[in-house]
Amino acid sequence: MKKILSCLLILFCILSFAGCNKNEEEKAKVNAFEIKTASNVLENYMNFIMKEDYENGKKLYTKELFEKVSNMPISDIKVKGYKVIESNEIGRSGLFKVRITRTSMVSSQSCLDEYSIKIVKDGAEYRISEIISTPQKEAFVEDIGIRFRDKKNVKTNLIIDKAGLPKYAYSREDGAQLYKIVVPIKEFSSINFSYEGDKLAVSTYNKNSFIGIVNIDEALAAQGNTTNSTEQSGQGGGSGEIAKEKPIGKDLISIDLLLDCKVEFMTFSLDEKFLLVQYNKGKMGKCIRVYKVDNGDMIPINFEKDYPIEKVQIVFSSFGEDTMTYEVIPKSNVDNSQADIIGKWKLNLKTFTVDKL
Repeated sequence: MKKILSCLLILFCILSFAGCNKNEEEKAKVNAFEIKTASNVLENYMNFIMKEDYENGKKLYTKELFEKVSNMPISDIKVKGYKVIESNEIGRSGLFKVRITRTSMVSSQSCLDEYSIKIVKDGAEYRISEIISTPQKEAFVEDIGIRFRDKKNVKTNLIIDKAGLPKYAYSREDGAQLYKIVVPIKEFSSINFSYEGDKLAVSTYNKNSFIGIVNIDEALAAQGNTTNSTEQSGQGGGSGEIAKEKPIGKDLISIDLLLDCKVEFMTFSLDEKFLLVQYNKGKMGKCIRVYKVDNGDMIPINFEKDYPIEKVQIVFSSFGEDTMTYEVIPKSNVDNSQADIIGKWKLNLKTFTVDKL
């Protein structure tokens, strides 16, 4: 009898110990921080910001961060691209470094910033507890050229002026390249940085839109910034030599000349191999084109021809790893025959195939 009681006691202890271990494991699992889940929260947040859905973005803040948010006026310079460049798990939190490209929707300005975003586990939920922004690059139009500012420097440098633009260019719609068209130089329009800050997508506008990519070489700023240019002297009516600033734009890749279109914004893919152009074609509405950065060729997808552009608009959503998502939005005159194409689509940037999400 004593032997049986001893066995039962031992069995009870074993089961109790196992139960405690299981409870501890479950508790540890609940308290564990998963960087992948935090990454998903970061992606949701950035996509809200890119869509200008700030209210839903704020819902991902901790209570402490939310209380620090003020009702600020809406800025015309919008986030149109982001790239996570570093992520680290620190205890029960994740720290992410994110490159943000911003572009003005009403003028020729672009900023490249670096966000430091901290995500913590708040009970069972993951929330953003801290956001710190550090300026990296800035580009803006002044007089007849686009200027460049590095970080917080007071000194700026010329990237490109109107004299650096080609006088004529081909439209990609002219497959045989028969007709060179005058490049509009009346005004610069949308511009935007790459994530490394060594490329700047530029556009000009005057009924038609010219699109190009300037490769920036900051080392040129240290090599002297003067070339000779002759101008009438202000004193004595004589002729004198003045200094003309040397641009730090190394070369310009001509991308396209859009006819009767205005560029709304441009943004680079995460690997900077592709450039997305969102443009407005007047009564036809919004559409997109995607180009290869190295040579300016358009990818083998023509959105205007592949979708009934007279009945729908096509709007960029975001870039992913070797992918791009966009949305097909109906116009007021859409009918049931277009219902199957309305919604979100994903473009594979390796195979150039599309799938509806």
